[in-house]
Amino acid sequence: MGRSFTFSWLIRFGVLIVILMGPLAGARADGARTRSDATAAYAKLMHLGQVALAKDAPKKAALAFAKARRIAPTDLRAQLALAEAFAQQGQVARSEAFLKHLLRDPAQSDHVDSYLNALAKLQQRYPFVASASVALLPSTNIANASSETVFDTLLGRFEIDGGGEETSGVGVEFGARCTYRTPLGEGLSLEIGAALNRIWYDAPELRYWRGRVTADVVGVDPSKEWRGGLHADRIYYDAITGQTSDRIALGAHGSWSHTVNDTTRLTLSALAEYRDYLDKDSLSGPYASLGAGGSKAFGHGAPQGATLSWGGSVERSRPSLDYHRFWGATARVGYAQNLTDTLRGGVTMSATLKLYDADFAAVDYARRDEIYRFGVSLSDSRIKLLGSTPTLSCGYKLQSSNIALYTTSSTDCRLGWSYRF
Repeated sequence: MGRSFTFSWLIRFGVLIVILMGPLAGARADGARTRSDATAAYAKLMHLGQVALAKDAPKKAALAFAKARRIAPTDLRAQLALAEAFAQQGQVARSEAFLKHLLRDPAQSDHVDSYLNALAKLQQRYPFVASASVALLPSTNIANASSETVFDTLLGRFEIDGGGEETSGVGVEFGARCTYRTPLGEGLSLEIGAALNRIWYDAPELRYWRGRVTADVVGVDPSKEWRGGLHADRIYYDAITGQTSDRIALGAHGSWSHTVNDTTRLTLSALAEYRDYLDKDSLSGPYASLGAGGSKAFGHGAPQGATLSWGGSVERSRPSLDYHRFWGATARVGYAQNLTDTLRGGVTMSATLKLYDADFAAVDYARRDEIYRFGVSLSDSRIKLLGSTPTLSCGYKLQSSNIALYTTSSTDCRLGWSYRF
C-alpha cells in the first residue's frame, strides 16, 4: 500500500511539473519567434536601403537604415550604412557629426577603430565642404552711439558727437566658407579653411568686408576633441574715404573639449594675435584671451532636451597707446530646452569687466567698463530655409563706463540661417 501511495504522488507531481513548464516553454517559443521576426525585419530593411543606394536614392536609403538601426542600435553595419546615406545626400557634415556621436557613446566602444576609419575615409572622399549663410541684423543702436550727451574733462565740458542719438536700423550679413580636410593618421586631420563675410547697412560708414584664412590640425577620440592652428583676419571698410577701422590680425588659436560622461562636456579655448589697425596706429598691438566652460544635458525629471551651459574668460589687450590697454574678465551662463516637439528656446546672461592701465586722455583716472548682456533665442524645426532651420536671437546690451564716450545701450537681434553643401 505504501508503494502504491508513493507511486500515485509521483504521477501527480510529474503532471504538475508539465502544467507549470508549459507556459514557460510557450514564452521561450514566443521569445524565439520575436527575435526571429526582428532579425528578418532588420535584414529586409538593410536590403531595401542598399537597393535604394544603388538606385541613387540616398534619402530613401537613410530612412530604411535608420529603422534598421532602431532594431539593432549597436549594429556596426547599420550605423555605417546610415552615415554613408547621409554623405550621399550631400550632408557630409551630418555624416561626420553622426560618426563622432557614435565615437563618444560608451555603449559603442567596441567599434572605435571602425568609426575613426570611417571618418578618415569620409574626408578622403569628400575633402571639400562648404557652407553659406544669411542673417538679418536689426538693432536699436546700429552705430553704437553713446547714451551720454556730454563728456566732462579737466579741460572742461565737451559735447559728444552723436551722443544720445541712437539710430535704429537693419543690417544684412552674407557669409561663405570652404574647408579642405585631409587625414594625417588615426583620429588626426589637417583642415585649411577660408571664409568671407559681407556686412551691409544703409549707412556707408558701417559697411565692411571680413575675410579669414585658417590652418588647423584637428584630433578626435572617444573622450575628447581638439584643434590648434594659425589664422589671418582682414577687415575692410570699403565705403569710407579717409581714416577707417581697417584691420589685419595674425595669430594662433586652439580649443579642447572633453566628454566627462554622456551628459557633461568641458571646454577650453585660447587665442593670441597681433592686431594691426592700418589707419589708427594707436590701437595696434597684441591681444590674447583664454576661456573655459562646460555644458550639461539633463535627464530624468528634467524638461525634454534641457541643457545648461556656463563659462568664463580672461583677456588682455596691449595697443601702443597706454590708456587703451586693458585686462578683461567675463562670466556667462545659458539654458536651453525644447518647448514643444519642434520649438526650442534658450536664455543667456553674461557680465564683463574691463580695467584699463592708464589715465584716460584729459581726465585723471583710468577707464573702467562694465558690460551686461541678456539674450533669448528661438527656433522651430518646422521652418526650413536653404535646407536649415533659422534661429532668432535677441539680446539687450548695457555698457556702463566712467568715460562718458563709452556708455551705451542697445537691443540687437539676429535672424540667421545657413546651408551646408
